Amino acid sequence: MHWGGAWLVRDHNGEVLLHSTEAFIPTVNRIAAELKCILWCLQSLHNVHLDSCEIWSDCVAALRALDQPEAWPKYSALLNQIAQVIRVMRDVSFKISSPKANSLTKDIACSVVRDGRYNSYIARGGPAWLHDRIEEERRRSY
Repeated sequence: MHWGGAWLVRDHNGEVLLHSTEAFIPTVNRIAAELKCILWCLQSLHNVHLDSCEIWSDCVAALRALDQPEAWPKYSALLNQIAQVIRVMRDVSFKISSPKANSLTKDIACSVVRDGRYNSYIARGGPAWLHDRIEEERRRSY
């Protein structure tokens, strides 16, 4: 009954510098899940002193809630927590991505539950079982 979250940090050449996973308890809906994942992601990035980032998500509703929090009172607690983290970071922007563009991150997140990877971690590079896909995507995109 858990769900997984993941993030990748890439440099300007598309090389994966860091990746991370986390297991979360169930939430009420996809928007709440996405906002929890964004909060965790921002906190993690801040903890490793990466205070400038772009967060890409295919959950348009969550990004709208971040852009207009007063219109989404149901998520005010999460949105306030996210705003607090953003205030201590230098530069954070949010971008809409296609589901296909985030397929690597989704595969990592799905592996949390599928493969029982419930221990949170941050590691250098990408996960070994995805190195070929990461390199292929990097060559296509960059």
